[in-house]
Amino acid sequence: MTKAQSSKFKIQNDNNPLESLRNFDNYEDDDEYESLGFNLAKKKEKRAKKEFKVFNYQEYSETTLIKKKISELSELIKKEIEALKKQGSEFNRELNEVEKIALQELPEKPGIYHVRFLEIILEFVRHLRARVGESKTWMEAMVTRRKKRGSLFAVRSKKMGTQYSLSQELQSARSIQ
Repeated sequence: MTKAQSSKFKIQNDNNPLESLRNFDNYEDDDEYESLGFNLAKKKEKRAKKEFKVFNYQEYSETTLIKKKISELSELIKKEIEALKKQGSEFNRELNEVEKIALQELPEKPGIYHVRFLEIILEFVRHLRARVGESKTWMEAMVTRRKKRGSLFAVRSKKMGTQYSLSQELQSARSIQ
């Protein structure tokens, strides 16, 4: 009974339609296809597809983005150096050297190295400008403090009189040997 039942049912492949299409080239009756005008040899040859680039990001970044970034950094460095010169800093010689280095002519193909170098120069100039500002503020504070306080020798001499100003201990401390 099992043989009779199995003969009634066809044996089915458990392939989905896509898998059956993939195996379509392996069809056994190739002669029939050729007689119908299909040439399997041509079908099996793969044509070399012509490739072309629509957009190349590397070229775009090398030619456009890096040059734009370098010009922006150069402008920022110029502004920082001018601001430092306006502050009247004592670093004019060093600033001129930094300006020459930062604003020199770039090679034909500037790279990311040049961008990073200019970023480092910009940070250096900004740090220098902050330091100059801090040092001026500190120096002004010390000068005003000293003006308020006056000379320590003069203040104590007024307070203690000649006993302080003519003391042996003070004279030995103030004398240059």
